[in-house]
Amino acid sequence: MRALPLVVSAVVALGMTGAEGVTTAMVSRDRDRSPGPDSARVEAYLGALKATDRMLCEMVVDQVGNFWNSSGDFRVGLLADGSRTWEPARDSLYGRVTDPAAVRRLTRGLDDPNPCLRRAAAKLIGRGVPGTLGVIRDALRSSSERVREAAALAAGQQEPVALGEDLVRATRDQSIAVVAMATWALGELERPEYAGRLSELAQHTDPRVRRAAARSLGQIEAPARIVPVLLPLLRDSDNGVRYYAASGLGDQEDPRAATGLAGLLSDSDTRVRHAAAEALSNLDDMEQVPASVVDALGRALGDADWEFRKAVVEAMAHIPGEQVTPHLLRALRDASPEVRKAAAEALGERK
Repeated sequence: MRALPLVVSAVVALGMTGAEGVTTAMVSRDRDRSPGPDSARVEAYLGALKATDRMLCEMVVDQVGNFWNSSGDFRVGLLADGSRTWEPARDSLYGRVTDPAAVRRLTRGLDDPNPCLRRAAAKLIGRGVPGTLGVIRDALRSSSERVREAAALAAGQQEPVALGEDLVRATRDQSIAVVAMATWALGELERPEYAGRLSELAQHTDPRVRRAAARSLGQIEAPARIVPVLLPLLRDSDNGVRYYAASGLGDQEDPRAATGLAGLLSDSDTRVRHAAAEALSNLDDMEQVPASVVDALGRALGDADWEFRKAVVEAMAHIPGEQVTPHLLRALRDASPEVRKAAAEALGERK
């Protein structure tokens, strides 16, 4: 299969600007100062992505601006014939795109028929803010639906507050795909002034928009405004909406959400149940938690998923007083050693 060599060769072509002996530690410290790719490097990158397998394309694009900490500092953990000389190439993509020719090439990429290439172009253009603000604004007004959607994705990459009103307008687009992406991007701004529009979008008829609105609302730190909007979404017919509403309520850390979250501990969707248990673990001031919440947690210990049961025990650990103690004692007899360990730790912290 030639897909992987194509990706590797193009990424190497992108940015081998540093010395071959540069260590991982040195490169990682300089990422924020790394120059972005020029037009030749962008062309090589997009060309390789186009030629490769779709799965590999999406995996590579996922890492633009989101690089993991890899092993190999000072060659520790590397195979004897391994190398880290490709890291300057990777860091070239981490830098902001400023080359006008590169920006023009990426702008054309926003209309590529290949969705992976559109995403790659959008992420790199988004990382070029503030220099690419005008490009994104123009693209949000394009006659092409897929360009407008990609532009909204670009707008969500670097929290460009200057694009906030442009994104609000995009949430009124005729295309649901554009509305959903703009709704997501508004959440990346994390600005309370957009909570009102996001609250309206949380009532949208399309679940894609409601999911994005629930996620975005949860990212805004304003419990007094956000919690009353997210609570009704816990009863939404769409699993994704319930999931993001639960996660967002956990981020708000407001104990008013406890009863609603407890109701999701028996949800039909495993991801929703997990999100509810984890959110309960994040709530503050649980001294006055209703007995119905404790009862729901106790019933959840009968779930077949041991990871969920562990999350339930961890939620109980955040409830002071003796009302959860009988349930924690029961969890000491759980079939899973991980659940038993979590229960023992929770009981130990109560002494």
